[in-house]
Amino acid sequence: MTILRGTARVLAAVTGLLLAYGVTFALEGMTTRIPTAPAWELATGALWTTPWLLLFCSGLQDLVIVTGKQWVLWFGGIAALFFLYYFDHYTSSSFLTKAALPPIAVSLGLIPYFIRKMRFLFVLSSLAAGVVGTFVLYSVAATVLSPTAHFATRVIGVLIVTFCLAGITSGVLAVLDIYRHVTRRFAT
Repeated sequence: MTILRGTARVLAAVTGLLLAYGVTFALEGMTTRIPTAPAWELATGALWTTPWLLLFCSGLQDLVIVTGKQWVLWFGGIAALFFLYYFDHYTSSSFLTKAALPPIAVSLGLIPYFIRKMRFLFVLSSLAAGVVGTFVLYSVAATVLSPTAHFATRVIGVLIVTFCLAGITSGVLAVLDIYRHVTRRFAT
């Protein structure tokens, strides 16, 4: 169950980040942009990106548990860092945001791994992914099931459906894990 939960969390995080950056790139084409201070831009970017990295790092933690190899976490963290640098490179964000956002978001995503008392954030991120996945699937179900309505591209449709299914799966598995821990605690 741990490998399935870890895979679902990583898939939900990666597809969610791709969709979030898709929205960012779509807004880049707007002719007007509200000016913001670089520090404010960095703060909002970190708040927007950190939940995805919490979900991603929770999946990496599950994969570390299954494989028993710590390098899985470090390789995944470095891959997430490069992923964020790559996508931030193509935005019109300030230099401060482009340089500082990826390490801040990855560091915040890894905090529960190092501070065991904060591991509940990994569970909360999975539950949030399940709720968001359910909401998005409910919102786009008509488009997915309709023979006449379509997404902008097939890739967007695949990303949305993959995010929804992976998010719901990670949420359900988090609930099952909580249930298992609660029943084990009351059984003793």
